[in-house]
Amino acid sequence: MTPDEMVSKITPELLEESCQQFQSELIQMPIVTMQQSGTAQYITIVPGVRNQLTWGELDGDAQLAPWSDSNEDDDNSKIVGRTLVVYPGNCAKNFNPMPYFHSIYGQSIALGQAMTANTIARKVATMLSAKIGQHLDRDAIWFGKRDPKGKTTKDLFDGFDTIILAGITSGDISVEKGNLLEVAAINETNAVDTLKKIWRAADPSIKANGAFMYLPPEIYDFYVDDYQTRHGNVPYNTSFDKDTLEGSRGKCKFAVLDNMAGSNLIKVTKKENFLLGTDINAQENQVNIAKYKSWRLTFEYAGVYGAQVRTFSKQAFLTARVAKAAGTGA
Repeated sequence: MTPDEMVSKITPELLEESCQQFQSELIQMPIVTMQQSGTAQYITIVPGVRNQLTWGELDGDAQLAPWSDSNEDDDNSKIVGRTLVVYPGNCAKNFNPMPYFHSIYGQSIALGQAMTANTIARKVATMLSAKIGQHLDRDAIWFGKRDPKGKTTKDLFDGFDTIILAGITSGDISVEKGNLLEVAAINETNAVDTLKKIWRAADPSIKANGAFMYLPPEIYDFYVDDYQTRHGNVPYNTSFDKDTLEGSRGKCKFAVLDNMAGSNLIKVTKKENFLLGTDINAQENQVNIAKYKSWRLTFEYAGVYGAQVRTFSKQAFLTARVAKAAGTGA
């Protein structure tokens, strides 16, 4: 099938039919996109959140003292709740289908594939649905900031960095509470020492059970450069890339994601603490392609998403705020 033949064979009706036939697959495409980028490996997807979901965390203390009839005090336990809220979002994107047709046709020729009209219709819908996932992954998951009047994916919900910074402002995250560490600017000469300092500042519960250290890629690059300069010739330095922090007995694993680039927060926690809520079975989730204008088709997508950090407890979470490098404005 040539691109010219596509115009008559891949009709708006065929595209709409494909969207309906593969509705479930297309609605899940944003999550699939996050799996492909690697983000889903380091966060927890919470399905079935229709509006909001609250986790209660019991915070209290009890301890033994030498035997005495007076060893009693009042229970100071309290339930601290954190709520994951999902927000509905939608888009209607007018597009010229021909560039997509040409792209798919050219790819099929290169791979030696025979493309039917139905296959191309499905690929067009899949390609556009994947764009939704790319923006969630790149723009919202870490740096999103909820703005009900906004016009981009970044406005849909607060990302993890935004939530953590709000926790620092509110005092839920602080040096005094043991879940915040302030560190100097990191470069290729101090990265090894600084990351060791962060890990060693973590609560014993974190270090005993192991956790991820979430690093923006530029900080990771500083670490491997610094490590190579220091230990390039030692016998056990068998590779340039490093998966775990030196000196952590393999318990501190690096989570390096390109979509965290520019962050000045280094997080130490488990993937279960970073929650992305959605409900792929909700009626609010829809995808369609229809024709409303001459020479243009309209891609329509609706979905619900939201993020939350499950706990800021020092037994499960530590963040290090990295100072800005002098004169960089970064």
